[in-house]
Amino acid sequence: MAHYLVFLEPRNGLVAGVSADVWHRVQEQLSSGDRITGFVAGAISPGALDVLQGSGTVYHALSGSPAVSPGTVLCRMLSEFVRKEGCTAVVMAATTAGKMLAPALAAALPASLLAGCTSGSLPEKVCRRYIHSGSVLAAYRPEAAIRIFLQGREHRSSPFRSMERPRYVVFQESLGPLQDAEPLIRTISASGSPEDISEAGIIVAGGRGMGDASRFSMLEELANLLGACVGASRSAVDEGWRPHSEQIGQTGKSVAPELYIACGISGAVQHLAGLASARTIVAINSDPYAPVFDVADYGIVGDVREVLPRLTDAIRDVLRKK
Repeated sequence: MAHYLVFLEPRNGLVAGVSADVWHRVQEQLSSGDRITGFVAGAISPGALDVLQGSGTVYHALSGSPAVSPGTVLCRMLSEFVRKEGCTAVVMAATTAGKMLAPALAAALPASLLAGCTSGSLPEKVCRRYIHSGSVLAAYRPEAAIRIFLQGREHRSSPFRSMERPRYVVFQESLGPLQDAEPLIRTISASGSPEDISEAGIIVAGGRGMGDASRFSMLEELANLLGACVGASRSAVDEGWRPHSEQIGQTGKSVAPELYIACGISGAVQHLAGLASARTIVAINSDPYAPVFDVADYGIVGDVREVLPRLTDAIRDVLRKK
């Protein structure tokens, strides 16, 4: 029997949508006798956990504002909780916070860290993931008794539905010997969209074909019009045109938007791996043979610097008439 612990990441007082997706994905894979437990720490708004459906128990850890890195406290809380509850696997979203927390937790337990696994890996007790730019599906069998899965967001044919609701338990976390510890990590606030790109419903992304950093203002204008987030390919990030928090692909974030507009992005397999779950892809590229057109639902062949202003004006006219 497996006991899954799902880490629920708080964001702006709510449970991050990508974490809720992970919770429901695990619910769908439970076998008879399996258990599922949720864990969230810090301040959340009343009713924030109402988005969670299914069986199990969600524990909400309350703590003060200690003079210690929040990540250090959270890692200690989770490791103690896993040992106390006898969890056999920890599942968390592959967000920036998850990617920072998972390695530290794996070292503290210790546990096998399995990232980029397909959703079917949980009950099989193996990690199946694509390697060599997606050309090979490899299977890894962890050595440690406890496994940590990092999962990206996926589009689902139908949302998870259940009449059950998890039990909610609140407890006060004692920091013990960490109470007087010194901070280990500075908190860095990045400017840009307040919405995490991994949860965005619409993404307007740019690549090297944009030409330079200044031309990303065209993407920002279109994104503001659509209520979207701006994303970038690795080449654009490597050029220093956009922050790494906006990078999409194998070395960036996996996204699952309803609409993905790729502007000046050729479509390297590493980038396409990060948007495999996008529902609709629109590609704008001057090269008619660019690989991105192989996965796009709609394609526009042309210079993105000429197409984007016209596309933005056309969308503005449509929205103005509504």
